Amino acid sequence: MAQSRINIKRFVPAVIILLAVIAAAVLFILRPGADKTPTPANNVAPQESFSPSKPSDDGKDDSAELPPDPDEAARARAASMQDYAIDPNTGRAADITTMDDNFLLLVNRTHALASSYAPSDLVKVEHSVSGVGIPGETDQLRKVAADAFEAMVAAAESGGIIIKLRTGYRSYAYQRDRLYNAYVAQYGRAYADTISARPGQSEHQTGLALDVGGASEGFALSRNFGNTKEGQWVAEHCCEYGFIIRYTDGTKNSPGPITGFISEPWHLRYVGVQPATSMKNSGKLLEQYLDVMY
Repeated sequence: MAQSRINIKRFVPAVIILLAVIAAAVLFILRPGADKTPTPANNVAPQESFSPSKPSDDGKDDSAELPPDPDEAARARAASMQDYAIDPNTGRAADITTMDDNFLLLVNRTHALASSYAPSDLVKVEHSVSGVGIPGETDQLRKVAADAFEAMVAAAESGGIIIKLRTGYRSYAYQRDRLYNAYVAQYGRAYADTISARPGQSEHQTGLALDVGGASEGFALSRNFGNTKEGQWVAEHCCEYGFIIRYTDGTKNSPGPITGFISEPWHLRYVGVQPATSMKNSGKLLEQYLDVMY
């Protein structure tokens, strides 16, 4: 009997360790969010400042649908040419000091801006959503785009349509730290590339691009914006003020073959009235328009 008690005591520590391991394994399996892939909710657009998003409710794995990846030479070129952007007058790389004269400046996955580039004539947009981004930075646009947007806001209001700017200019650092890198950390680089431009490859850095929200959805960014009365008014009339809806070749889940981004009915780009009208009437994207012109 004494020998039996000794053997039991000898195995007590091992039993305690085994039970602890089992408990830890159970807690790991049952932890919140286990075996779930975080993707933005189907009706919620990526925000200006990063915050975790709800899982997709459409049963699809959005991360499996990736944009076409530029070839190695194009990506190397964009990375190495610090002052690179297309000048539509020549079809060649533009000097960064002349970019403010160019409303057709092409910025995309293979045409990057220098990290040091910032427009010289940024002004605050009065009709902007408070509490979004960085006041004094993201509530700004280049003066020509800001004036055109304010004129568009006034025309929309006369028809009972209320729109506001959510985010306009974004610096290289803002795009890198508060958006792209945060999305990579949350979702991985492949999925981040479908919903966010890499730093230097965002049109927002030009000061000519903006995201707009409508009153019917609380001025939030929403993938449903194109179906709202505000989104429909913008799609019909924005060209009259020099704006185009930039990313129309994709769907809400699948990036477009030319732009490489999902559909963004809220993302406008100022190009001037004549080019905007031509692109709307022809259905051409900016890349296609520039290819035909130059």
